[in-house]
Amino acid sequence: MRVLHLARPAAGGVLRFLQNVVPRLEQKGVKCAIACPSAMHPALPSYHTLRWEVADRPQILADLRCAVQAKGWQRDYDLFHAHGLRAAGVLALSPPRRWVFTLHNLPPEHLVPPARWLLSRAARSAGRILAVSQAARDAWLRHFPQSEPKCEIVPGGVDADAIRPREVDRLTARQQWNLPEGVPVALCVARLMEDKGIDVLLKALAHAPEWFALVVGEGPQRDALLRLASQAGVGERVRFTGFLPALDSVWAACDVAVVPSRREGLGLFALEAMAAEKPVIASDAGGLAEVVLPNETGWLVTPDDPTALAHALQQALSLRPLWRDMGKRGRDYVLQHFTWERTAQHLLECYRRLVSM
Repeated sequence: MRVLHLARPAAGGVLRFLQNVVPRLEQKGVKCAIACPSAMHPALPSYHTLRWEVADRPQILADLRCAVQAKGWQRDYDLFHAHGLRAAGVLALSPPRRWVFTLHNLPPEHLVPPARWLLSRAARSAGRILAVSQAARDAWLRHFPQSEPKCEIVPGGVDADAIRPREVDRLTARQQWNLPEGVPVALCVARLMEDKGIDVLLKALAHAPEWFALVVGEGPQRDALLRLASQAGVGERVRFTGFLPALDSVWAACDVAVVPSRREGLGLFALEAMAAEKPVIASDAGGLAEVVLPNETGWLVTPDDPTALAHALQQALSLRPLWRDMGKRGRDYVLQHFTWERTAQHLLECYRRLVSM
């Protein structure tokens, strides 16, 4: 079986999905290629890649060229798999013979007429519509309820074996980030953009004075968040690390993970934190409510509410003796439900059904 994966510019969940699922599909006998913008190719060095210069935002002439280009690849592949609404919308301009697409994030609450028209075409022509969470599926069906028979949930996952926080000495890790040894430390790994809610965490820290925070990632809000940390009086308790190619030292340095997102398709960082045996405080937003088990592996809080997040941080601190057990339950839950191997197997079964039709 030959499958072509197609994606718009991506540096987060979609990229990690491709990096982890494609090799596992190939181990199962699926020959894969990835069509994506050339800027993504360095992050996919060991894969067969094709140039497909889809932009982040709709550009009608460029999108038409990309749709025609993709149609020309049909003779080489049994199935197309589009990742995200942009890729699906472009393919819908000239739908492939046999294709699926994955909803990696929650669709917008309001669709402008051109987007609604394109995605309606995608819903009609795609063989399956895959969603990384029940929340993503439900949000899609609010727009296109007639496509329900085609929808199924295929969550992303984590490579739990690659997460090894105990291999780094805790004291050394804390010294690396200039963190006092005895203080509780919250870790947040995210692209620095509005949907990820880092500003909510900074405001919450003003009401949780015992806590320090490590914020890992880059993004358009970096300068604004640095200013907010200073204005909120928490700048001395927050470490902005920038992008880190490996998280071993921050896993070792932190006590809990915080995911303050306003919107989230699934929440891969929450899953990674659970695999690292860290309790998770997360917004009750999107797929996060399907990942974090309240009072078992962490806590869920009202989205976009610094007071609620501060209360959860203080509650977590009062339950410090339970952190280790909560972390172990989190890792067990991830190993049972959210591994890349399970994701790849589910996709393989989906592909086989479609190709045999």
